[in-house]
Amino acid sequence: MDSEKRREDPKDLRETGGRCEDDLSRRSFIGESTKQITVFASAGALAALAAACGGGGGPSPTAPNPTGGGNDNGGGNASGLAIDISQSQYSALANVGGTVSLSGTSLSGLPSNGIFIIRSSQTSVTVLSRTCTHQGCQVGSFNSGGIATCPCHGSQYNTMGSVVQGPATGSLTSYSATLEGNIIEINI
Repeated sequence: MDSEKRREDPKDLRETGGRCEDDLSRRSFIGESTKQITVFASAGALAALAAACGGGGGPSPTAPNPTGGGNDNGGGNASGLAIDISQSQYSALANVGGTVSLSGTSLSGLPSNGIFIIRSSQTSVTVLSRTCTHQGCQVGSFNSGGIATCPCHGSQYNTMGSVVQGPATGSLTSYSATLEGNIIEINI
């Protein structure tokens, strides 16, 4: 009872700087709670960052064929995608060397980071994943010199998907595609 009276006495509170024993335990509780909330928020932010760098959502293509021939995902689940290069958004593909970068949200059926379509000759196209083989970030568009750079760590790829500069060591995943007239058929 004496301790209760002491806490309630304003004179005693002034002598202790306005604090009582319960205030210290409240501070400890709030401090520990804040630390735990920070840890949870950090874990959530890291998970979101990992997903943003290419960790989820889209189909899982296989590694590119080292002999240079395109491939589909091999399991009979390949989905066909048709693109008409006479449409204005694909007009760059009317010329050899032209490239188009598509994000994963621009057409249904694309991998989450999207694809590159490169007009490699009058009769063929090259289709590559935009997912960097280093850590899964989305590779940026090709520049006028035919180089696409990953913004995360600077890996660079040529229009055949080969690594020009690391830290990536593997080529971009390629997909089989055919060009007939103005129509490109892609197997994702």
